[in-house]
Amino acid sequence: MSYYYQNLNDNNQFKYKSINYNNKNNNNFNNNFNNNNNNNNNSNYNNKKNNNIIFKIMPKIKNKILNILEIIKFYYKKNGKIIFKRIGIQLLFMGLLFGIIAPISIILYNNSPSKYLGNKIEFSSDQIYSPSDNNITIYDKKDFPQQWSQVNVLLDPHSHTTYSDGSLTPEENIKWHISNGFNAMFMTDHNKVEGGIEGQRIANEKYSSKIVVIPGIEWTNCRCHLNLIGINVNVPLYKYPTNQQIKETIDFVHSQGGLVILNHYPWSYWAGLDQPSMEEWYEMGIDFLEVINIDTMDYQGIVFCKDHDLRYVSGSDFHSSQHAFAWTVFNIPKLPIGAIPTQDQVIKTLLDKSTKTSFAFDSVGSKTISVKSDKLTLNPTYIFLSPWIYIGGFFHSFFELKKGMYSFVDGSCTEQIVNVHINELVSLVAWILIIFIMAQLLYFTLIFTYNCIISKFQNKSKEQNQEKEQELEKEIEIEKEKEIQFYNDKENEKGSSSIELEKSPSIYFDNCPSSGGSSSSSTNSSDIISDSSSISSND
Repeated sequence: MSYYYQNLNDNNQFKYKSINYNNKNNNNFNNNFNNNNNNNNNSNYNNKKNNNIIFKIMPKIKNKILNILEIIKFYYKKNGKIIFKRIGIQLLFMGLLFGIIAPISIILYNNSPSKYLGNKIEFSSDQIYSPSDNNITIYDKKDFPQQWSQVNVLLDPHSHTTYSDGSLTPEENIKWHISNGFNAMFMTDHNKVEGGIEGQRIANEKYSSKIVVIPGIEWTNCRCHLNLIGINVNVPLYKYPTNQQIKETIDFVHSQGGLVILNHYPWSYWAGLDQPSMEEWYEMGIDFLEVINIDTMDYQGIVFCKDHDLRYVSGSDFHSSQHAFAWTVFNIPKLPIGAIPTQDQVIKTLLDKSTKTSFAFDSVGSKTISVKSDKLTLNPTYIFLSPWIYIGGFFHSFFELKKGMYSFVDGSCTEQIVNVHINELVSLVAWILIIFIMAQLLYFTLIFTYNCIISKFQNKSKEQNQEKEQELEKEIEIEKEKEIQFYNDKENEKGSSSIELEKSPSIYFDNCPSSGGSSSSSTNSSDIISDSSSISSND
Protein backbone atom coordinates (compact mmCIF):
# COMPACT_ATOMS: atom_id res chain seq x y z
CA MET A 1 0.00 0.00 0.00
CA SER A 2 1.20 3.45 -0.82
CA TYR A 3 -0.09 6.92 -0.08
CA TYR A 4 -0.07 10.35 -1.54
CA TYR A 5 -1.35 13.64 -0.15
CA GLN A 6 -4.67 15.06 -1.19
CA ASN A 7 -5.79 18.42 0.26
CA LEU A 8 -6.21 19.12 4.01
CA ASN A 9 -8.83 18.09 6.48
CA ASP A 10 -10.70 20.35 8.91
CA ASN A 11 -7.77 20.30 11.35
CA ASN A 12 -5.41 21.43 8.65
CA GLN A 13 -3.94 18.02 8.52
CA PHE A 14 -3.10 16.26 5.32
CA LYS A 15 -5.58 13.81 3.98
CA TYR A 16 -4.23 10.58 2.57
CA LYS A 17 -5.61 8.54 -0.27
CA SER A 18 -4.34 5.08 -0.71
CA ILE A 19 -3.47 3.49 -4.06
CA ASN A 20 -3.82 -0.19 -4.43
CA TYR A 21 -1.41 -1.49 -7.00
CA ASN A 22 -3.09 -4.85 -7.00
CA ASN A 23 -6.39 -3.64 -8.41
CA LYS A 24 -7.60 -4.54 -11.89
CA ASN A 25 -6.50 -1.35 -13.61
CA ASN A 26 -3.01 -1.59 -12.23
CA ASN A 27 -2.82 -5.21 -13.24
CA ASN A 28 -3.83 -4.29 -16.78
CA PHE A 29 -1.25 -1.56 -16.80
CA ASN A 30 1.45 -3.93 -15.63
CA ASN A 31 0.40 -6.55 -18.13
CA ASN A 32 0.44 -4.08 -21.00
CA PHE A 33 3.80 -2.81 -19.90
CA ASN A 34 5.18 -6.32 -19.77
CA ASN A 35 3.66 -7.21 -23.12
CA ASN A 36 5.16 -4.14 -24.71
CA ASN A 37 8.52 -5.01 -23.24
CA ASN A 38 8.20 -8.55 -24.55
CA ASN A 39 7.17 -7.33 -28.00
CA ASN A 40 10.07 -4.91 -28.08
CA ASN A 41 12.41 -7.65 -27.00
CA ASN A 42 11.04 -9.98 -29.69
CA SER A 43 11.27 -7.34 -32.39
CA ASN A 44 14.81 -6.49 -31.32
CA TYR A 45 15.68 -10.14 -31.40
CA ASN A 46 14.15 -10.57 -34.86
CA ASN A 47 15.92 -7.47 -36.14
CA LYS A 48 19.20 -8.76 -34.78
CA LYS A 49 18.52 -12.13 -36.34
CA ASN A 50 17.71 -10.56 -39.72
CA ASN A 51 20.78 -8.37 -39.50
CA ASN A 52 22.89 -11.40 -38.73
CA ILE A 53 21.46 -13.21 -41.75
CA ILE A 54 22.14 -10.19 -43.98
CA PHE A 55 25.68 -9.87 -42.63
CA LYS A 56 26.22 -13.55 -43.32
CA ILE A 57 24.78 -13.37 -46.85
CA MET A 58 26.47 -10.15 -47.95
CA PRO A 59 30.03 -11.52 -48.01
CA LYS A 60 28.82 -14.53 -50.01
CA ILE A 61 27.12 -12.27 -52.55
CA LYS A 62 30.19 -10.07 -52.71
CA ASN A 63 32.44 -13.07 -53.27
CA LYS A 64 30.07 -14.40 -55.90
CA ILE A 65 30.11 -11.08 -57.78
CA LEU A 66 33.88 -10.87 -57.50
CA ASN A 67 34.19 -14.40 -58.83
CA ILE A 68 31.94 -13.59 -61.79
CA LEU A 69 33.92 -10.42 -62.50
CA GLU A 70 37.13 -12.40 -62.36
CA ILE A 71 35.73 -14.95 -64.77
CA ILE A 72 34.59 -12.19 -67.15
CA LYS A 73 37.96 -10.49 -66.84
CA PHE A 74 39.74 -13.72 -67.58
CA TYR A 75 37.39 -14.48 -70.49
CA TYR A 76 37.89 -11.07 -72.11
CA LYS A 77 41.61 -11.16 -71.44
CA LYS A 78 41.80 -14.47 -73.20
CA ASN A 79 39.36 -13.68 -76.04
CA GLY A 80 39.49 -9.87 -76.13
CA LYS A 81 41.29 -9.58 -79.48
CA ILE A 82 38.90 -12.00 -81.15
CA ILE A 83 35.87 -10.19 -79.70
CA PHE A 84 37.00 -6.72 -80.81
CA LYS A 85 37.94 -8.07 -84.21
CA ARG A 86 34.50 -9.59 -84.56
CA ILE A 87 32.80 -6.34 -83.46
CA GLY A 88 34.91 -4.34 -85.93
CA ILE A 89 33.94 -6.65 -88.79
CA GLN A 90 30.27 -6.41 -87.81
CA LEU A 91 30.40 -2.59 -87.68
CA LEU A 92 32.12 -2.50 -91.07
CA PHE A 93 29.54 -4.84 -92.55
CA MET A 94 26.68 -2.80 -91.02
CA GLY A 95 28.11 0.44 -92.43
CA LEU A 96 28.47 -1.18 -95.85
CA LEU A 97 24.90 -2.47 -95.64
CA PHE A 98 23.54 0.99 -94.79
CA GLY A 99 25.70 2.46 -97.56
CA ILE A 100 24.01 0.18 -100.08
CA ILE A 101 20.44 0.25 -98.75
CA ALA A 102 20.15 4.02 -98.16
CA PRO A 103 20.89 5.31 -101.71
CA ILE A 104 18.90 2.55 -103.42
CA SER A 105 15.83 3.15 -101.24
CA ILE A 106 16.08 6.96 -101.66
CA ILE A 107 16.27 6.61 -105.46
CA LEU A 108 13.25 4.31 -105.52
CA TYR A 109 11.39 6.66 -103.16
CA ASN A 110 12.03 9.60 -105.51
CA ASN A 111 10.93 7.79 -108.66
CA SER A 112 8.26 9.33 -110.81
CA PRO A 113 4.82 8.48 -109.37
CA SER A 114 3.73 7.16 -112.78
CA LYS A 115 6.04 4.16 -112.29
CA TYR A 116 3.94 3.02 -109.35
CA LEU A 117 0.45 3.72 -110.66
CA GLY A 118 -2.13 1.03 -111.13
CA ASN A 119 -4.63 0.71 -113.96
CA LYS A 120 -7.92 0.64 -112.06
CA ILE A 121 -9.81 3.23 -110.06
CA GLU A 122 -13.07 3.42 -108.19
CA PHE A 123 -15.07 6.50 -107.35
CA SER A 124 -16.49 7.20 -103.93
CA SER A 125 -19.98 7.41 -105.40
CA ASP A 126 -21.77 6.12 -108.50
CA GLN A 127 -23.89 9.26 -108.67
CA ILE A 128 -23.10 12.30 -110.81
CA TYR A 129 -22.54 15.41 -108.74
CA SER A 130 -24.48 18.49 -109.80
CA PRO A 131 -23.43 21.94 -108.46
CA SER A 132 -26.82 23.39 -109.44
CA ASP A 133 -28.71 20.76 -107.44
CA ASN A 134 -26.51 21.57 -104.43
CA ASN A 135 -27.45 25.29 -104.57
CA ILE A 136 -23.94 26.53 -105.38
CA THR A 137 -24.17 30.14 -106.46
CA ILE A 138 -22.62 31.42 -109.67
CA TYR A 139 -20.18 34.18 -108.74
CA ASP A 140 -21.28 36.97 -111.12
CA LYS A 141 -24.91 37.51 -110.22
CA LYS A 142 -25.16 40.64 -112.35
CA ASP A 143 -24.17 38.76 -115.51
CA PHE A 144 -26.18 35.67 -114.51
CA PRO A 145 -29.18 36.91 -112.56
CA GLN A 146 -31.14 33.74 -113.31
CA GLN A 147 -28.15 31.66 -112.26
CA TRP A 148 -28.15 28.06 -113.57
CA SER A 149 -31.00 28.56 -116.03
CA GLN A 150 -28.69 30.91 -117.97
CA VAL A 151 -25.77 28.47 -118.48
CA ASN A 152 -25.47 25.25 -120.43
CA VAL A 153 -21.72 24.56 -120.26
CA LEU A 154 -19.82 23.43 -117.14
CA LEU A 155 -16.18 23.48 -118.16
CA ASP A 156 -12.89 22.44 -116.54
CA PRO A 157 -10.13 24.21 -118.50
CA HIS A 158 -7.13 22.61 -116.73
CA SER A 159 -6.31 18.91 -116.09
CA HIS A 160 -3.46 16.41 -116.40
CA THR A 161 -3.06 12.71 -117.17
CA THR A 162 -0.34 10.07 -117.07
CA TYR A 163 1.04 11.60 -120.29
CA SER A 164 2.75 14.14 -118.00
CA ASP A 165 2.54 14.20 -114.19
CA GLY A 166 -1.08 13.14 -113.60
CA SER A 167 -2.01 9.91 -111.86
CA LEU A 168 -5.01 9.00 -114.04
CA THR A 169 -5.06 7.85 -117.62
CA PRO A 170 -6.98 10.01 -120.13
CA GLU A 171 -10.04 7.76 -119.86
CA GLU A 172 -9.97 7.75 -116.05
CA ASN A 173 -9.63 11.52 -116.12
CA ILE A 174 -12.71 11.74 -118.35
CA LYS A 175 -14.69 9.53 -115.93
CA TRP A 176 -13.72 11.77 -113.01
CA HIS A 177 -14.97 14.87 -114.84
CA ILE A 178 -18.26 13.22 -115.81
CA SER A 179 -18.82 12.11 -112.19
CA ASN A 180 -18.21 15.66 -110.94
CA GLY A 181 -20.78 17.27 -113.21
CA PHE A 182 -18.65 18.66 -116.07
CA ASN A 183 -19.86 18.42 -119.67
CA ALA A 184 -16.74 19.97 -121.20
CA MET A 185 -13.03 19.79 -120.38
CA PHE A 186 -9.61 20.84 -121.66
CA MET A 187 -7.01 18.08 -121.32
CA THR A 188 -3.74 19.97 -120.85
CA ASP A 189 -0.63 17.88 -120.13
CA HIS A 190 2.70 19.63 -119.61
CA ASN A 191 4.33 20.44 -122.98
CA LYS A 192 2.61 17.49 -124.71
CA VAL A 193 -0.52 17.48 -126.82
CA GLU A 194 -0.63 13.69 -127.20
CA GLY A 195 -2.57 13.15 -123.95
CA GLY A 196 -5.30 15.57 -125.04
CA ILE A 197 -5.57 14.01 -128.49
CA GLU A 198 -5.92 10.54 -126.91
CA GLY A 199 -8.55 11.87 -124.50
CA GLN A 200 -10.48 13.42 -127.36
CA ARG A 201 -10.47 10.12 -129.28
CA ILE A 202 -11.72 8.14 -126.25
CA ALA A 203 -14.45 10.69 -125.50
CA ASN A 204 -15.69 10.66 -129.08
CA GLU A 205 -15.83 6.86 -129.09
CA LYS A 206 -17.28 6.17 -125.62
CA TYR A 207 -18.55 9.30 -123.88
CA SER A 208 -19.81 11.64 -126.65
CA SER A 209 -23.25 11.82 -125.01
CA LYS A 210 -21.78 13.00 -121.70
CA ILE A 211 -18.76 15.23 -122.30
CA VAL A 212 -16.62 16.93 -124.93
CA VAL A 213 -12.82 16.75 -124.55
CA ILE A 214 -10.75 19.46 -126.20
CA PRO A 215 -6.97 18.88 -126.46
CA GLY A 216 -4.46 21.44 -125.28
CA ILE A 217 -1.04 21.96 -123.72
CA GLU A 218 0.08 23.54 -120.47
CA TRP A 219 3.12 25.31 -121.88
CA THR A 220 5.46 25.00 -118.92
CA ASN A 221 8.87 26.61 -118.29
CA CYS A 222 10.72 28.68 -115.72
CA ARG A 223 8.77 31.84 -116.46
CA CYS A 224 5.14 30.85 -116.88
CA HIS A 225 2.43 28.20 -117.18
CA LEU A 226 0.12 28.92 -120.11
CA ASN A 227 -2.77 26.79 -121.32
CA LEU A 228 -2.71 26.65 -125.12
CA ILE A 229 -6.17 25.37 -126.12
CA GLY A 230 -7.49 24.06 -129.42
CA ILE A 231 -4.19 23.08 -131.07
CA ASN A 232 -3.15 19.62 -132.23
CA VAL A 233 0.62 20.15 -132.47
CA ASN A 234 3.40 20.72 -129.99
CA VAL A 235 5.03 24.12 -129.82
CA PRO A 236 8.71 25.11 -129.31
CA LEU A 237 9.92 24.79 -125.71
CA TYR A 238 12.19 27.20 -123.84
CA LYS A 239 13.50 26.88 -120.32
CA TYR A 240 13.70 30.67 -119.87
CA PRO A 241 11.61 32.19 -122.69
CA THR A 242 11.86 35.91 -123.28
CA ASN A 243 8.78 38.12 -123.44
CA GLN A 244 9.17 38.12 -127.21
CA GLN A 245 9.20 34.31 -127.36
CA ILE A 246 6.14 34.20 -125.12
CA LYS A 247 4.35 36.68 -127.41
CA GLU A 248 5.27 34.62 -130.48
CA THR A 249 3.81 31.47 -128.87
CA ILE A 250 0.53 33.27 -128.03
CA ASP A 251 0.29 34.59 -131.56
CA PHE A 252 0.91 31.09 -132.97
CA VAL A 253 -1.98 29.65 -130.96
CA HIS A 254 -4.29 32.42 -132.13
CA SER A 255 -3.24 31.71 -135.70
CA GLN A 256 -4.35 28.07 -135.19
CA GLY A 257 -7.79 29.19 -134.05
CA GLY A 258 -7.03 28.50 -130.39
CA LEU A 259 -7.08 30.48 -127.17
CA VAL A 260 -4.60 31.16 -124.33
CA ILE A 261 -5.17 31.04 -120.54
CA LEU A 262 -2.66 32.28 -117.96
CA ASN A 263 -2.67 29.71 -115.12
CA HIS A 264 -2.36 30.24 -111.35
CA TYR A 265 -0.49 33.56 -111.27
CA PRO A 266 -0.14 33.52 -107.42
CA TRP A 267 1.21 29.96 -107.40
CA SER A 268 3.81 30.86 -110.06
CA TYR A 269 4.91 33.70 -107.79
CA TRP A 270 5.24 31.31 -104.81
CA ALA A 271 7.17 28.85 -106.99
CA GLY A 272 9.75 31.51 -107.77
CA LEU A 273 9.04 31.83 -111.50
CA ASP A 274 10.37 35.01 -113.10
CA GLN A 275 7.03 35.75 -114.75
CA PRO A 276 6.00 38.92 -116.52
CA SER A 277 3.72 41.36 -114.71
CA MET A 278 -0.04 41.27 -115.13
CA GLU A 279 0.13 44.39 -117.29
CA GLU A 280 2.69 42.70 -119.56
CA TRP A 281 0.47 39.64 -119.84
CA TYR A 282 -2.46 41.78 -120.81
CA GLU A 283 -0.36 43.48 -123.48
CA MET A 284 0.80 40.09 -124.86
CA GLY A 285 -2.81 39.19 -125.62
CA ILE A 286 -3.87 36.41 -123.23
CA ASP A 287 -7.57 35.52 -123.54
CA PHE A 288 -8.33 34.39 -119.97
CA LEU A 289 -6.88 34.46 -116.46
CA GLU A 290 -7.28 31.44 -114.18
CA VAL A 291 -8.56 32.98 -110.94
CA ILE A 292 -9.36 29.71 -109.13
CA ASN A 293 -6.78 26.94 -109.04
CA ILE A 294 -8.05 23.77 -107.32
CA ASP A 295 -9.53 25.41 -104.20
CA THR A 296 -7.57 28.72 -104.08
CA MET A 297 -9.22 31.92 -105.28
CA ASP A 298 -7.15 34.80 -106.68
CA TYR A 299 -9.34 37.73 -105.70
CA GLN A 300 -6.81 40.32 -106.87
CA GLY A 301 -6.82 38.60 -110.24
CA ILE A 302 -10.59 38.98 -110.40
CA VAL A 303 -10.27 42.67 -109.63
CA PHE A 304 -7.58 43.07 -112.33
CA CYS A 305 -9.79 41.31 -114.90
CA LYS A 306 -12.79 43.52 -114.12
CA ASP A 307 -10.63 46.64 -114.36
CA HIS A 308 -9.12 45.59 -117.72
CA ASP A 309 -12.16 43.87 -119.27
CA LEU A 310 -10.34 40.54 -119.20
CA ARG A 311 -12.39 37.37 -118.73
CA TYR A 312 -11.56 34.68 -116.17
CA VAL A 313 -12.01 30.97 -115.64
CA SER A 314 -11.49 28.39 -112.92
CA GLY A 315 -9.33 25.26 -113.17
CA SER A 316 -9.24 21.98 -111.24
CA ASP A 317 -5.57 21.48 -112.21
CA PHE A 318 -6.42 17.81 -111.71
CA HIS A 319 -3.45 15.51 -111.07
CA SER A 320 -4.67 12.78 -108.72
CA SER A 321 -7.40 11.99 -106.20
CA GLN A 322 -9.26 15.20 -105.34
CA HIS A 323 -12.71 16.72 -105.19
CA ALA A 324 -14.04 19.26 -107.65
CA PHE A 325 -14.24 22.74 -106.14
CA ALA A 326 -15.05 25.03 -109.08
CA TRP A 327 -16.87 24.93 -112.42
CA THR A 328 -16.35 27.48 -115.21
CA VAL A 329 -19.78 28.34 -116.58
CA PHE A 330 -21.01 30.12 -119.70
CA ASN A 331 -23.79 29.84 -122.24
CA ILE A 332 -23.65 28.68 -125.86
CA PRO A 333 -26.60 30.20 -127.71
CA LYS A 334 -29.04 27.84 -129.41
CA LEU A 335 -27.52 24.76 -127.74
CA PRO A 336 -30.42 22.43 -126.87
CA ILE A 337 -31.02 21.70 -123.22
CA GLY A 338 -29.01 18.67 -122.13
CA ALA A 339 -26.99 18.59 -125.36
CA ILE A 340 -23.20 18.22 -125.36
CA PRO A 341 -21.42 21.01 -127.26
CA THR A 342 -18.81 20.36 -129.91
CA GLN A 343 -15.20 21.55 -129.79
CA ASP A 344 -15.87 24.19 -132.44
CA GLN A 345 -18.88 25.53 -130.50
CA VAL A 346 -16.87 25.82 -127.28
CA ILE A 347 -13.81 27.47 -128.87
CA LYS A 348 -15.86 29.82 -131.04
CA THR A 349 -18.04 30.92 -128.12
CA LEU A 350 -15.07 31.54 -125.85
CA LEU A 351 -13.16 33.49 -128.50
CA ASP A 352 -16.18 35.77 -128.81
CA LYS A 353 -15.33 38.53 -126.31
CA SER A 354 -19.00 39.29 -125.80
CA THR A 355 -19.44 35.89 -124.14
CA LYS A 356 -19.68 36.26 -120.40
CA THR A 357 -17.88 33.68 -118.29
CA SER A 358 -18.06 33.09 -114.58
CA PHE A 359 -17.62 30.25 -112.12
CA ALA A 360 -19.38 28.38 -109.37
CA PHE A 361 -17.11 27.85 -106.39
CA ASP A 362 -17.61 25.78 -103.26
CA SER A 363 -14.72 25.35 -100.82
CA VAL A 364 -16.41 22.19 -99.47
CA GLY A 365 -16.07 20.64 -102.92
CA SER A 366 -18.04 17.90 -104.58
CA LYS A 367 -18.26 16.22 -101.16
CA THR A 368 -18.39 12.60 -102.22
CA ILE A 369 -17.12 12.31 -105.78
CA SER A 370 -13.41 11.57 -105.68
CA VAL A 371 -11.09 8.71 -106.47
CA LYS A 372 -11.98 6.16 -103.80
CA SER A 373 -9.06 3.77 -103.89
CA ASP A 374 -5.46 4.82 -104.06
CA LYS A 375 -4.10 3.54 -107.35
CA LEU A 376 -0.72 2.90 -105.82
CA THR A 377 -2.10 -0.14 -104.02
CA LEU A 378 -3.12 -1.68 -107.33
CA ASN A 379 0.33 -1.66 -108.92
CA PRO A 380 2.38 -4.89 -108.52
CA THR A 381 5.60 -2.90 -109.00
CA TYR A 382 4.74 -0.61 -106.11
CA ILE A 383 3.71 -3.52 -103.90
CA PHE A 384 6.94 -5.37 -104.67
CA LEU A 385 9.11 -2.30 -104.03
CA SER A 386 7.05 -0.93 -101.12
CA PRO A 387 9.54 -1.98 -98.39
CA TRP A 388 12.31 -0.12 -100.23
CA ILE A 389 10.05 2.89 -100.77
CA TYR A 390 9.13 3.03 -97.06
CA ILE A 391 12.80 2.72 -96.06
CA GLY A 392 13.64 5.47 -98.56
CA GLY A 393 10.99 7.66 -96.95
CA PHE A 394 12.60 7.02 -93.56
CA PHE A 395 16.06 8.04 -94.78
CA HIS A 396 14.57 10.97 -96.69
CA SER A 397 13.23 12.37 -93.43
CA PHE A 398 16.81 13.20 -92.38
CA PHE A 399 17.40 15.56 -95.28
CA GLU A 400 15.46 17.81 -97.64
CA LEU A 401 16.08 17.82 -101.37
CA LYS A 402 14.85 21.18 -102.62
CA LYS A 403 14.63 20.68 -106.37
CA GLY A 404 12.80 23.91 -106.97
CA MET A 405 10.12 24.24 -109.62
CA TYR A 406 10.54 21.65 -112.33
CA SER A 407 10.72 23.27 -115.75
CA PHE A 408 9.38 20.28 -117.73
CA VAL A 409 12.01 21.37 -120.28
CA ASP A 410 15.43 20.72 -118.82
CA GLY A 411 15.65 20.02 -115.11
CA SER A 412 14.83 22.43 -112.31
CA CYS A 413 14.26 26.14 -112.64
CA THR A 414 16.35 26.84 -109.55
CA GLU A 415 19.48 25.39 -108.01
CA GLN A 416 18.90 22.14 -106.17
CA ILE A 417 19.62 22.46 -102.46
CA VAL A 418 20.14 19.61 -100.02
CA ASN A 419 19.47 20.49 -96.38
CA VAL A 420 20.79 17.78 -94.08
CA HIS A 421 19.32 17.62 -90.57
CA ILE A 422 22.66 17.16 -88.81
CA ASN A 423 21.36 16.86 -85.25
CA GLU A 424 18.74 14.26 -86.18
CA LEU A 425 21.30 12.35 -88.24
CA VAL A 426 23.77 12.31 -85.33
CA SER A 427 20.97 11.08 -83.09
CA LEU A 428 20.20 8.31 -85.60
CA VAL A 429 23.84 7.17 -85.71
CA ALA A 430 24.04 7.31 -81.92
CA TRP A 431 20.94 5.18 -81.51
CA ILE A 432 22.20 2.67 -84.05
CA LEU A 433 25.46 2.35 -82.07
CA ILE A 434 23.59 2.12 -78.76
CA ILE A 435 21.33 -0.64 -80.07
CA PHE A 436 24.35 -2.40 -81.59
CA ILE A 437 26.28 -2.28 -78.28
CA MET A 438 23.23 -3.47 -76.34
CA ALA A 439 22.80 -6.34 -78.79
CA GLN A 440 26.48 -7.28 -78.40
CA LEU A 441 26.26 -7.16 -74.62
CA LEU A 442 23.13 -9.28 -74.69
CA TYR A 443 24.81 -11.74 -77.06
CA PHE A 444 27.95 -12.12 -74.94
CA THR A 445 25.88 -12.31 -71.76
CA LEU A 446 23.84 -15.14 -73.22
CA ILE A 447 26.99 -16.91 -74.45
CA PHE A 448 28.66 -16.47 -71.05
CA THR A 449 25.55 -17.72 -69.22
CA TYR A 450 25.25 -20.64 -71.59
CA ASN A 451 28.90 -21.61 -71.05
CA CYS A 452 28.52 -21.33 -67.28
CA ILE A 453 25.45 -23.55 -67.31
CA ILE A 454 27.12 -26.08 -69.61
CA SER A 455 30.28 -26.15 -67.50
CA LYS A 456 28.18 -26.62 -64.37
CA PHE A 457 26.36 -29.57 -65.90
CA GLN A 458 29.67 -30.98 -67.15
CA ASN A 459 31.19 -30.69 -63.67
CA LYS A 460 28.17 -32.40 -62.15
CA SER A 461 28.35 -35.17 -64.72
CA LYS A 462 32.09 -35.56 -64.03
CA GLU A 463 31.42 -35.80 -60.31
CA GLN A 464 28.70 -38.35 -60.93
CA ASN A 465 31.01 -40.34 -63.20
CA GLN A 466 33.77 -40.22 -60.60
CA GLU A 467 31.34 -41.40 -57.93
CA LYS A 468 30.22 -44.24 -60.18
CA GLU A 469 33.83 -45.21 -60.88
CA GLN A 470 34.62 -45.18 -57.17
CA GLU A 471 31.57 -47.33 -56.46
CA LEU A 472 32.62 -49.76 -59.20
CA GLU A 473 36.15 -49.92 -57.79
CA LYS A 474 34.75 -50.62 -54.33
CA GLU A 475 32.51 -53.35 -55.70
CA ILE A 476 35.46 -54.89 -57.56
CA GLU A 477 37.58 -54.83 -54.40
CA ILE A 478 34.76 -56.41 -52.41
CA GLU A 479 34.40 -59.14 -55.04
CA LYS A 480 38.12 -59.75 -54.97
CA GLU A 481 38.11 -59.97 -51.18
CA LYS A 482 35.22 -62.42 -51.35
CA GLU A 483 37.07 -64.60 -53.86
CA ILE A 484 40.25 -64.55 -51.74
CA GLN A 485 38.23 -65.41 -48.67
CA PHE A 486 36.52 -68.20 -50.56
CA TYR A 487 39.83 -69.74 -51.71
CA ASN A 488 41.34 -69.33 -48.23
CA ASP A 489 38.39 -71.16 -46.74
CA LYS A 490 38.87 -73.99 -49.21
CA GLU A 491 42.56 -74.16 -48.40
CA ASN A 492 41.77 -74.37 -44.72
CA GLU A 493 39.24 -77.13 -45.26
CA LYS A 494 41.67 -79.28 -47.34
CA GLY A 495 44.53 -78.70 -44.92
CA SER A 496 42.45 -79.96 -41.98
CA SER A 497 41.45 -83.17 -43.85
CA SER A 498 45.10 -84.08 -44.59
CA ILE A 499 46.03 -83.59 -40.93
CA GLU A 500 43.30 -86.02 -39.84
CA LEU A 501 44.65 -88.70 -42.23
CA GLU A 502 48.13 -88.41 -40.79
CA LYS A 503 46.93 -88.75 -37.22
CA SER A 504 44.71 -91.93 -37.67
CA PRO A 505 46.02 -94.26 -40.46
CA SER A 506 44.62 -97.37 -38.66
CA ILE A 507 41.28 -96.47 -40.15
CA TYR A 508 42.46 -97.98 -43.37
CA PHE A 509 44.51 -101.03 -42.34
CA ASP A 510 43.70 -102.19 -38.76
CA ASN A 511 41.56 -105.12 -39.92
CA CYS A 512 44.06 -106.36 -42.47
CA PRO A 513 45.54 -109.94 -41.91
CA SER A 514 48.92 -109.99 -40.21
CA SER A 515 50.54 -112.95 -42.05
CA GLY A 516 51.46 -112.95 -45.70
CA GLY A 517 50.04 -109.65 -46.30
CA SER A 518 52.34 -107.30 -44.44
CA SER A 519 54.31 -106.20 -47.40
CA SER A 520 51.26 -105.63 -49.53
CA SER A 521 49.40 -103.82 -46.84
CA SER A 522 52.30 -101.59 -46.11
CA THR A 523 52.65 -100.73 -49.74
CA ASN A 524 48.91 -100.00 -49.95
CA SER A 525 48.97 -97.73 -46.95
CA SER A 526 51.96 -95.88 -48.22
CA ASP A 527 50.21 -95.45 -51.57
CA ILE A 528 47.15 -94.02 -49.89
CA ILE A 529 49.24 -91.60 -47.86
CA SER A 530 51.18 -90.57 -50.90
CA ASP A 531 47.95 -90.11 -52.82
CA SER A 532 46.47 -88.04 -50.06
CA SER A 533 49.56 -85.92 -49.80
CA SER A 534 49.65 -85.48 -53.56
CA ILE A 535 45.99 -84.32 -53.51
CA SER A 536 46.71 -81.86 -50.76
CA SER A 537 49.74 -80.55 -52.60
CA ASN A 538 47.74 -80.25 -55.83
CA ASP A 539 45.05 -78.36 -54.03
